[in-house]
Amino acid sequence: PLRRRMQIIFQDPYSSLNPRMTVREIVGEAIRIHKLAKTRADEEARIVELLQQVGMRPDAMDRYPHEFSGGQRQRIGIARALAVQPEFILCDEPISALDVSIQAQIVNLLVELQETLGLSYLFVSHDLKVVEHVSNRVAVMYLGKIVEQAPADLLYAEPRHPYTRALLAAAPEPDPERKRVRLVLEGDVPSPIDPPSGCAFHPRCPRVVKGTCDREVPRLEATTPGTEHRVACWNPHTE
Repeated sequence: PLRRRMQIIFQDPYSSLNPRMTVREIVGEAIRIHKLAKTRADEEARIVELLQQVGMRPDAMDRYPHEFSGGQRQRIGIARALAVQPEFILCDEPISALDVSIQAQIVNLLVELQETLGLSYLFVSHDLKVVEHVSNRVAVMYLGKIVEQAPADLLYAEPRHPYTRALLAAAPEPDPERKRVRLVLEGDVPSPIDPPSGCAFHPRCPRVVKGTCDREVPRLEATTPGTEHRVACWNPHTE
């Protein structure tokens, strides 16, 4: 029963769809498993509705995944995730395998579906602009641990952790008249199997405090009590 409430949209729209199944079978499989349609006609009507919700034509039902483009395949994957009427969807890098020209279409579709269906997303991405566009709250991770967490507008306006600031500084700036100051991190990313002692970011951190950062693991906590902006850093930016 819990599985019905949670679904996932996979990163790769090519390998995540069974090449031996038609779109009708791919989208309708969960409907049959969870007995969400009383008759075959009801099931077919639901599949048609789902395809139209994601911008696909009903005549796509009897075609196979290899007959579609990457963007169309991802739309099919989204329809499959919506089939059981979930409350929560994990979006695992859902646009990273798509052409840039298609990415905006899929992001806009996800935002529209979220508003229409009242969905909650956990949106995993390396594209900071997309994260800013779709997210209410943002968590930044380094070596598998959250180093900063805040409402999206606050995190982008006032990043506190040095790693967050470096990530935002590295994002491309679409305005050619506006120059962004790059923050170049030194060294390589450590192995997550054998992370450094203390704060895992300290070997690359420009604000490292010797004797503290390299020995003690910082807790993720609010820099100002009572706020939602939390940082795991011994020497965060406070301006």
